[in-house]
Amino acid sequence: MKRISWNRIKIPVKEICLDVVLPSGQSFRWKKDGQEWVSVLNELIIILRQEDDYILYRTVTSQTKAELTAPMDIENVINDYFNTSIKLSKLYREFGARDKYFQAIAPLFGGIRILRQDPWETLCSFICSSNNSIKRITQMIENICLTFGTYVATYNGVAFYTFPRPADLCTSSAVVQRLRELGFGYRAAYVYKTALQVHEWELLGHELSELRGSSYQEVREFLLGFAGVGPKVADCVCLMAFDCHNSVPIDTHMWNIVQKRYAKGAKIRPSKSKALSKATYDDISSHLRGLWGDYAGWAQSVLFISELRKTP
Repeated sequence: MKRISWNRIKIPVKEICLDVVLPSGQSFRWKKDGQEWVSVLNELIIILRQEDDYILYRTVTSQTKAELTAPMDIENVINDYFNTSIKLSKLYREFGARDKYFQAIAPLFGGIRILRQDPWETLCSFICSSNNSIKRITQMIENICLTFGTYVATYNGVAFYTFPRPADLCTSSAVVQRLRELGFGYRAAYVYKTALQVHEWELLGHELSELRGSSYQEVREFLLGFAGVGPKVADCVCLMAFDCHNSVPIDTHMWNIVQKRYAKGAKIRPSKSKALSKATYDDISSHLRGLWGDYAGWAQSVLFISELRKTP
């Protein structure tokens, strides 16, 4: 095992607040350890710590990955993962100018940005998110990594594993039963079927990441073809893995916000039902894209977290 000393990237807390972004339901693999956030990216254990104007980082890795532990390589991984080329303060100003409600809550929820995650891990994770809580999804994702992933290294007594690739999850139909035993319930069959679909696509020489750069409509339509993927899951994956910054997922939290704050503009009637028809879902997403612009999904994430913080 090789441990790298601390390095730092100049990223002020107003551009990213780790304590808000990392546990907010975008990724489900970050663990808080004292003042540190720890996860696996690119088969490396990445450890982050926040200061007012910097993100401190270091890695723990097996010797076989030592060639990837140069500070510049790690810095590139972190910058890519956190989308740091996109200036959050500029987006906040633009959203505030378009939307008085956003302007009102923005000072309370600074530093919230969209992560740029591995497409397969994101797709699989959000299939698990249907009718589920962040706590339970996190446990499910940890279980699938421990059972089907590859050991990376141990940090502070905790063993970390990679997220399993599609080929690891479609070796036989017995995977479905094992996933059920791990707490996946009905989602086990969806994960297995989607892993099989993606693996078959990979055998033809494709990768999910090659869809980056395609339009939101193209990526969304592609994702809707996978087992267990409906409009909300597809929109989450579009936003958090495929650079579709105008994707606006509508879950129960956003539905509550829309009914309270945007019902008139979106031309919807308040309802006690948590279920949305496809037409209503699409109308709301379209309205919010028109309101917030090309990075509407980033504005959505701020409102989502503001509502999430109100929920016990």
